[in-house]
Amino acid sequence: MEKEEKVVVVLLVMAFFSLSTAYLFFGQETAGAGQASGGKALQYTHESGVGEKVSLEAEVLSKRITYTGDHLLLEVDFDSEVLSVFIPNTVGAEALNDLINEGDIISITGIISEYEGEKEIKVERKEDVTLK
Repeated sequence: MEKEEKVVVVLLVMAFFSLSTAYLFFGQETAGAGQASGGKALQYTHESGVGEKVSLEAEVLSKRITYTGDHLLLEVDFDSEVLSVFIPNTVGAEALNDLINEGDIISITGIISEYEGEKEIKVERKEDVTLK
């Protein structure tokens, strides 16, 4: 083998090991996150953390459409904890706004995120919010 060919082979091997290492470290994390959002939801508890897919039943305390983006924001009462529920306009915020009223008991499934230092549940599909 020529010197240039050896250099190319070494560079290809290094690239392969770099990609393999990145997949092992970052691919596992991504797979876990995908399972959280695509897998079965856990029952929400006060200790539930950011990134978990959870479900709960709660009473709607208030609702409003955002000024920018036309997203639906709900404040719900779950076991004496007021939680924010964010429903993006791309997953049916307008339709759900027409369906849900203050005082309704709803079932929610979503991913816990943090917004301005507070827990928030982000709904991923319109079907993840139902009236009880």
